[in-house]
This record gives sequence, C-alpha cells and structure tokens, in this order.
Amino acid sequence: MTLHRTLEDLVGPRSGVLCAFRFARDGRGQACDAAEFAGAETDAGSAGWTWSHLALGDLRSKLLLDKVAGLPADARALFIQRETRVNFEQADGWVFGVLPDLERDLAGRPQGEGRLVFAMDERRLITGRLHALRAVDDLRREVDLGGAFESPAAALARIVEHYVDRLEQMFEDTGAQLAQVEDYVLTEPSDLADTGLTPIRRSLSRYRREVQALRGALMRAYAGRGSRRVAMLAEWLPELTAAADDLDREAGGLQDRARLLHEEIDTLINSATNRAMRTLTVISTLLIPPTLITGAWGMNVGGVPFSHSESGFVVVALLCIVIVAGLLWMLRRLGMWS
Repeated sequence: MTLHRTLEDLVGPRSGVLCAFRFARDGRGQACDAAEFAGAETDAGSAGWTWSHLALGDLRSKLLLDKVAGLPADARALFIQRETRVNFEQADGWVFGVLPDLERDLAGRPQGEGRLVFAMDERRLITGRLHALRAVDDLRREVDLGGAFESPAAALARIVEHYVDRLEQMFEDTGAQLAQVEDYVLTEPSDLADTGLTPIRRSLSRYRREVQALRGALMRAYAGRGSRRVAMLAEWLPELTAAADDLDREAGGLQDRARLLHEEIDTLINSATNRAMRTLTVISTLLIPPTLITGAWGMNVGGVPFSHSESGFVVVALLCIVIVAGLLWMLRRLGMWS
C-alpha cells in the first residue's frame, strides 16, 4: 500500500481521485476504486457514507465533480478556482469551504502552507488538494489502519485535529530551536552575524497567520450569526475552537520569545559597536597631540626648534610620550578608558 501511494504521488491518480472510501454503519472505511466514485458518492443511502479525495491538478477531477448530485455551484467553484481564504460556507444542505494544511514531500516532511478544499453533506465528503498535504494524508492512513468515523463531519473534524497536532509538534521543535539560540546569545559570543533566528521568526509569522485564519473561521462557524453558524459541525466546533485558541497562544508566546531574542541580539550588537567606537575615539584623542607636534616640527620653514640639535628628535619624541601619557591618565580619571 505504501509503495502504491508513493508511486501515486509521483505519477498522479488515473482518474483524478487520489483515494475513495465507503464507510459502513460502524464507521469503518473500505477503499473503493476510482470507477466507483460516482456511485459511491450518490448511492450511499442508509449504508453509511463516503469520502472521496481529489487531485485538483487533474482536469478529470473537475469532470467528476459535475457528476455529484446536489453539489452547489458555489462549492464546485471552490474546487475549480483554487480559493486560498480559510472559511466555512453552507448552502442547500451542504457545508463547504477551505481549510489550512501543510504541504509535504514524499517523505512526509512539511514543505510550507497548503490548502484543502472540502464539501460535505450528511452522507458524502469530498476533499481536494493541488499539492500533497499532511493532515488529510494522516486521515487516510488512520482510515487504512481501521479508524472509525461515523459521519463526514467527524472525518473533517479529525483533519483539523491532525493539522493542529502537526503544528503543535512544529511549535515544540521551534521552541527547542529558540532555546538553543537563547543559550548561544546569553554566552555573549563575539560573532552574532548568523544565529539562525531570522528564518525561525519568518516561519513563526507564516504559521501563526494560518492558525489565526483557522481560528477565525472556526469561531464564525461556531458562534456566527444566522447562516454562518454550521450546525453540521456543532458537536466538534467547541473543542476545535479551543484547540485553535491554544495553538494561537502558543505561537504568540514563541513570537514574543523570538522578538525578545532579536532585541537582545540588537543590544549586544549595539554594545559591541559602542565599545569599538569608544576605542577608536580614545585612540584618535591620544593621537591628536603627537600629530600636531610632528606637523609643527615637520614644517619646511626656518626657526623650527631643535632643527640643528642632534638630540632634537629624542626631545620631541619624549614630549609626545609625555603628552599621550597625560591624556591617558586624564581619560582614566574621567572613566572614559579602563
């Protein structure tokens, strides 16, 4: 099965359907081939419900959507227009919209933000994606392993839970990375040019925007006015909303830590710059008197003292040393040099 799906990710599905499952009354899903797509979607009846997952990059998936009985035009448009705004809508007994997900590579590693389009009624769940996604693939694997889902709404809620779980793990890893950066910064290293903090802050900013978009959509579906309230998901929305709130707070805390680290790094850099400028200022101050003296004795005019004396150079050099030593003593007394 794993080899089959790896090849499927490489070459794409044969009919626009990445996977299709028919769920019995006990909530257990059984895979059905792409040829059963239309029948599985329309003839579920009292035998349970169905889930079909489409590859939106395949034109044949759009033709299959035309065969889904009762699918609202707005829902079909979401699959075709590649909408990116996270939202829930409903019409004619269907709930449809766009959910955030994580794009993945063939090894399952997250590759950035993705979008999952969905539409469902009481007996049918249709999902679609343009690129390979992590959370919906987690659901597919769970169904393969015998996971039971009594309704399309339960499966959709599980996709959101998988997404939240994945982000929680990513935020834990980010927290560990921030701890390493913090330990490095607190040692006051001499080189702060590359602490690795910038990509961490960029990643946190991107994923927190995704979490906030999901949180807002769930809040509107749970406590929205009139048609915005999604009754089909009412059983799962309180828990999902609370999970999104917790995730948003965690992301906000990580962003605050990263911001404080950035400020600490700026402080260290400014401190190092100030020390360097202070050193240069003191050196310049100490060199001004010898420069003036050597300039005066180097003038090509008559009457320069010691110009014909064999000990003139020694006298002028000692004068410069005495003046520099006096300035250095004065700077130390004033606390400008340690």
